[in-house]
Amino acid sequence: MNESLAPEIFQAILLQVVDPRDPKQAWVEIVDQRRTLCYVSKYWEKMVAGFSELWTPITIQRFTTPSLLSRCLKCCGEDRVIDITMDLGAWKVTAKDKVLTNVKSVPMDQFLEMIDGVLMPFANRIASMSVENEKEREVSMVANMMAEHSWPRLQKLALKPSWYDGSPRRAFALPQVHQINDFQLDIISPRQVPISIFPTLHILALRESLNGHWNAFEVVIRQLTDIRQLKLDKVTVTRPHPNSAVRMADTLHTLHFYYENTGQAEILGALDIGRLDRLSIRAYDSGDLRDAITSNPSVFAHSREISICQRNDDTQEGTFAALVAMRDVVCLDMGLCGSLGVEALKEFVRQGRELSSLENVDCGGVFNAEDMEYIAGGRFAENFKVMQHGQVVGKEQGKKN
Repeated sequence: MNESLAPEIFQAILLQVVDPRDPKQAWVEIVDQRRTLCYVSKYWEKMVAGFSELWTPITIQRFTTPSLLSRCLKCCGEDRVIDITMDLGAWKVTAKDKVLTNVKSVPMDQFLEMIDGVLMPFANRIASMSVENEKEREVSMVANMMAEHSWPRLQKLALKPSWYDGSPRRAFALPQVHQINDFQLDIISPRQVPISIFPTLHILALRESLNGHWNAFEVVIRQLTDIRQLKLDKVTVTRPHPNSAVRMADTLHTLHFYYENTGQAEILGALDIGRLDRLSIRAYDSGDLRDAITSNPSVFAHSREISICQRNDDTQEGTFAALVAMRDVVCLDMGLCGSLGVEALKEFVRQGRELSSLENVDCGGVFNAEDMEYIAGGRFAENFKVMQHGQVVGKEQGKKN
């Protein structure tokens, strides 16, 4: 490869080697690969440094040096927005990470000093920021640091401590911007952040962040006036009355609901939801899935695309109950239910039940030819298809009388 090669072809080849947006490439490997490419020649070094797509998103970890962070930020280009993932955890670099084996995590105060001095001057160009750590305290320190700067392009923010140590809850002074439309809170209670952030959100993800507090839940839901996607992951609330519910904005089209026990299923019943384009349910076992259906049968009846996951292969009763509750579903994904999804569908067909809206069902790779033929004979839509991992494998069947 030499200087006669067209720059756009050279850049396309570089992206095959180094792609910061590829989740399969670890950040330490990306640093290593970029450095190796720069050593080839002065021309290669110039091309790598001037190709902004090789430099963002940026992952900042406790062993990241100020010089490396500064170089990454400058090489992103003057006009390109920057995506940042910040991992505050102290961890040891393993032997397989060849270049960085001798680098140690710096103390937290020294790391935060680097963030303040090197990263924050670029705040006006950052489009997304994810702050991850074991403890809530350090995450709040970064959030409060952010509040001291202007973030005109920030659209996505995630604050993700992995556990709560029982210390007094701290308020977060988030940046006062109106562009944020994607917000994720792990462990942190919504009561700790300014309520002004919620009305502008299109996407909200909460993980283990309410701890049963109905008032906080009600306030947040009522503030989500323009919400499009809501993800609730192991979130619990205790309703003051069995029928207490909060109306979701009609703008909501996608709900992801992940839970692991009966108490968490109750939150689904606390949401008054209209029709959804997509519903994703991940339950632990058959009993949990049935609890979710009992809690809010309407959300199963009036969702057009439904994805169901039952993590524990105990019985197909929960997946069968979900099928019975459906009315308007067009696309059904039961690939993460394994054989339970197939058995539930076969029982549904055996009982002669009808779901005339259903055009395709995907049960992953667990179908055999006999299962496909039997299920395809069910009372579904005229153009009904049986699928495996998104690919049609069964012939289209007409409705059976």
